[in-house]
Amino acid sequence: MDNTIDVKRLLELRDRLDSRIKELQEELNLLNEVKSVLDDIIKSQSIVPATELVSRPQDLGKLVETREIRSRIGNELLGTVEVYENGVNIKPIKPFNKDNTAFRRFFRDKILEGFKQEDDKLVKDGQLRREEAFSYEIKLDGDNVVSVIIKNYRSDERLREIIRALRWTLERILKEEGGE
Repeated sequence: MDNTIDVKRLLELRDRLDSRIKELQEELNLLNEVKSVLDDIIKSQSIVPATELVSRPQDLGKLVETREIRSRIGNELLGTVEVYENGVNIKPIKPFNKDNTAFRRFFRDKILEGFKQEDDKLVKDGQLRREEAFSYEIKLDGDNVVSVIIKNYRSDERLREIIRALRWTLERILKEEGGE
């Protein structure tokens, strides 16, 4: 008789468990639907697609604005600059080879390395903390530059100079590719 009571109790527990699993599954389905609706709203109202917001560099802070970089002649779209609280993410419209002379010798070696060396000296002299110093990272797909992430550009003047240099560099790259 004790055995029957145990089996009956076990069957009741299993039924309750099945019921709870069904409730949780319904709740999960509802949450996924709400998430999907939110993603659609974000995507429709965002300058930057929601997928890029999720994949943005986390340590740059909140997105402040997105700027288009256009050629001075022909107004052709060359790239975008996502400006964050603590840096920028530069995305050329068309990836290009990391060894391109305009990019390597001018933009990387002169502009980016120039700011980095200025800040490294300030850090060495104790006028700037290391985590506040200018730094950059070049994101590649194979040998092609797909993004340049810059942290701590620190002033609007530096940002303007970076964007001016970037426009010139991308115009050069476009001109070189057009001439081939």
